[in-house]
Amino acid sequence: MSDEAVPSAKLAALTVDRLIQSGLLRADKRDVLIAKIAAGTMQGSDWKLEIDLASAKATS
Repeated sequence: MSDEAVPSAKLAALTVDRLIQSGLLRADKRDVLIAKIAAGTMQGSDWKLEIDLASAKATS
């Protein structure tokens, strides 16, 4: 991992962990989400889908 990617990955991990604790993201997708966010490939539609899926999982 390059020096530039390390801070991005750390920030992504902190963000994802907090969103998982809040119930807005699924814990089983943690590593995939961190990688997408750190790489800058997470789109608005990805966020919506992940939040919708986490919400549906929480209510079932």
